[in-house]
Amino acid sequence: MITKLTTLTTDQQNRLMAIWLQGNLDAHPFVAATYWHQMAPLVATQLGAATLYVATTEHQIVGFAGLDDTYIAGIFVDSAYRHQGFGHALLTRLQTDYRQLALSVYPQNQRAVAFYQQHGFTLGEPAVDPDTGVMDQEMHWQR
Repeated sequence: MITKLTTLTTDQQNRLMAIWLQGNLDAHPFVAATYWHQMAPLVATQLGAATLYVATTEHQIVGFAGLDDTYIAGIFVDSAYRHQGFGHALLTRLQTDYRQLALSVYPQNQRAVAFYQQHGFTLGEPAVDPDTGVMDQEMHWQR
């Protein structure tokens, strides 16, 4: 089930942060792990200001999408629940609720690029991420 969170509890934030950290470590081996660990306090703070959608099964959060306006800051699914349609369900819900969306993805994360392209996103301008020094790619979708 996909729901939009209206309030974020400490337990929910802790669960989202665990999913976020593991997701980034798994998907971005080309970025130093220390970068993700250093970013965690900032991301935890940003979650409180983000629009959050969560995927749940058996009353447990197994994935989430975080947005800043129409910018998808990320879609993350717990490693035990990947490839079961939760990411697809989250993105489909976003595409239902919004008329346009944008995001940035590392082209080296070919699975993510393909996932977003399968959902109608097109590639925008590439640039080097100043925080990681790794090439970053904008992607856009519009209904």
